[in-house]
Order: sequence, then structure tokens, then C-alpha cells
Amino acid sequence: METVRRIQVVVGATVVLAGWWAATGLSRLPVLIVVLPTVVAAWLLVLLHHGYLLGRACAHRRRRRDSRSRREQWAPAADIRRPIDYTNVVPRPAAESPVDQQGRFRAIGIRLATLPLLAVLFLTAQTVFLQHSDDLGLGLVLAECLLLGWLVWTVWSEQQPSQAWVASRIRAELFRREMFLLLAGVGPYLGRSTQQTGRIRDARTGLLAAAGAAELDDFARLAERDTDGAERYWQDEVWRRASDGVAGSCDDLGERMRTYLAYRIRRQRLYMELAAEKSEGTESVLGKVAKGVALGAVAVAVSYAVVLGVVRDGRAPSTAAAVIAVLAAGLAPLCNSVLAVQNLLAGQRLAASYHEARQELLGHENTLRRLMEEPEGPDLAVAFRALVVRTEATLTEELRRWRITVAKPEFDAGL
Repeated sequence: METVRRIQVVVGATVVLAGWWAATGLSRLPVLIVVLPTVVAAWLLVLLHHGYLLGRACAHRRRRRDSRSRREQWAPAADIRRPIDYTNVVPRPAAESPVDQQGRFRAIGIRLATLPLLAVLFLTAQTVFLQHSDDLGLGLVLAECLLLGWLVWTVWSEQQPSQAWVASRIRAELFRREMFLLLAGVGPYLGRSTQQTGRIRDARTGLLAAAGAAELDDFARLAERDTDGAERYWQDEVWRRASDGVAGSCDDLGERMRTYLAYRIRRQRLYMELAAEKSEGTESVLGKVAKGVALGAVAVAVSYAVVLGVVRDGRAPSTAAAVIAVLAAGLAPLCNSVLAVQNLLAGQRLAASYHEARQELLGHENTLRRLMEEPEGPDLAVAFRALVVRTEATLTEELRRWRITVAKPEFDAGL
């Protein structure tokens, strides 16, 4: 449905542009000629915004199709219980997808990266092809002013542009983490009865659903804070309370270990693997595009220098020379736009973080598999709970690195 709506918006904008162009050609009214470049600029921005979101959706479906066989291989066996099949474990509530928030943030960032390029092209076209007194030349200059004004306004008005996306993903991940804390009975649920666990779960999920950015940071800590400000870290509590037998009791220990392995560690490993491949692929494509544009800019600049060297008798440059001049002026800001998009997506940094988290999860998986070979008992329950806290610490740290990488106080924009 969303895809159809975006296609309708693009088609509608194209119809408006075609109608305006036709009316301008037939009537030759000065006001229509002056406004025409602004209409063209608006059409280009609409095409870029919705075209990116449409391409993003298509790329997501393609990646899902290409990774289907791998996801099926990593799918839990039918005899392994799901996390929500255990007492007190409930699915995370439905909310707006972090993917939607990510798409909006990146679409605005890509649009901002393109605005300086369009402004330079409009001004260059006016300078090279038209007289200052022409209506179309006036329209091109006016369109340039509007583009730069929109650029400044968006940067100033879109403060903390990634906050909605960051908060949405952190909240979703912390809801998911809460499921596995309940499954293993660690953290705030260590040593609690069934009734106490249910009350604590309801209180924590209620706080998490309404938490802001600062509250989410505090919620992500793997520690309990006492009234005097002292902290009791969950992993320390597992070993400290093992001596009184609290951390050494766990119903269905073997099944819980298999569930945690299949639904938490292995699924997160697959997610990190696919996310790293996506980030590396994006980084590779943008890097090649940036290098190609830079080489093209050099080639065009050399060609323009040759043309200027040939035309030395006072004659006006040919149309081909004028086109080369526009290209020479536009390729440099185009390279800057590609680099801005590359910085916005931060593929290289995200891929490095995903690889590190995946490697740590592999170590946790090997440790858990070794624990699953040992006989059940209080010592095994303590070791399993300690491993769960270590695994959740790894995933929480990856979430912290991700937030540092993608969070922006404002959009970057340059000319």
C-alpha cells in the first residue's frame, strides 16, 4: 500500500510538471516561465525522495529473497520451544517499525546532500546559457535561492533528526532483551517468585513503553541502582547469590538453554552477518561511485581547459563547450553529495561493529554448547545465567556503538 502511494505521488508530480511545461510553452507568460525552474526543482526533489524509498523497499525485498535459504538453515528446530511459551514471557508490543523511521531519516539526509548540487547546476545553467534579463534566467536564480533557503531551513528545523529512529530501535531491542531476561530469570528477575516476576515485568515494560531518550539509556544498563546511587551489576549478583542457592534453581534448564541458543544467540548472529554484508555492499557501491565521479570531474575539467585553449579569437563558445562547462561545475558538488550520503549511511563503521558483535556471539554460542553437554544441576544453572548476562552485555554494547554511529544532533550540509 505504501509503495502504491509513493508511485502515485511521483506520477502526480510528473503530471504537474508536464502540465506546467506545456502551459509555459503555449502561453509564453512571463510568470509561468519564471516559476518553471522552481517546479522542475520541486519535481526533482520529490522524485529523489520517493524514488529512494521505493528503491530501498525493492532492495529490502531482494535481500530477503537472496537470504531466504540462509534464514531457513538458521531457523530453530520444530521441537525447540519459543520464548513466549514459557511462563511470564510475553511478546514485545507492536509499535512503529524502526525501519520506517530509518527510511524517513535517510531520505531527508539524501535530499539535503543533493540540494547544493541542484543549486550549483541551476546557477551554472543560467550563467552559461542565458542572459541575466531573461525570464528563464531569473527563474533559475530564484530556484537556486529557494533551494539554498530550503537547505538552511531543513538543517535548522530538523534538530536531533535521528532521535525517533534511534529511540524506536533501542526500545524494540530492550523489549526483546526483556523477554530473554525473563526466560533465564536474571537481572531484576533473579530469585523472584512467579507472582513477583509478573509484577516486575509489567512495571518494567510499562516504563519502557513510555521512556524517553534519557530513560532508555538508563534502562539499558545491566545493573540495579539502589537509593543511595550504588549499583549492583547483574552478573555479579548471579555469582553472589549462587552461595545461598537463589541463582542455582531453574525449571526446564535444558529446554531454556536450547531456546536461548536458537532464538537469541543464533538469530542475533545471523542478523549481524546479514547487516554487515548490507553495510559493506552499500559502502562499496558508494565508494566506487565517488571515485568514478571524481575521475569524471578531472576528465571534464581537462576537456574544458582544452576547449578554452582552442577558442581564443573572441568567438562565443559552442553549445558543446557550454555543456562541458555545466558538467565541470556540477561534477565536483556531485562528488561531495555522494561523500555526504556515504557519511550519512556510515556503512564501514556499522559493518565493523556488526562483525565484532558477531564474533563475540560466536564465542558465547560455543560456551553455551559446551554447557549443554554437562549434567543439569545448580552449578550449571549459575553458569547459564552468567552466560546470559554476558551475552546481553555484548548485544547492549553493540546497540550503544550503533547509537553513537548513527545519532546526529543535526544534518550535515555543505556547499
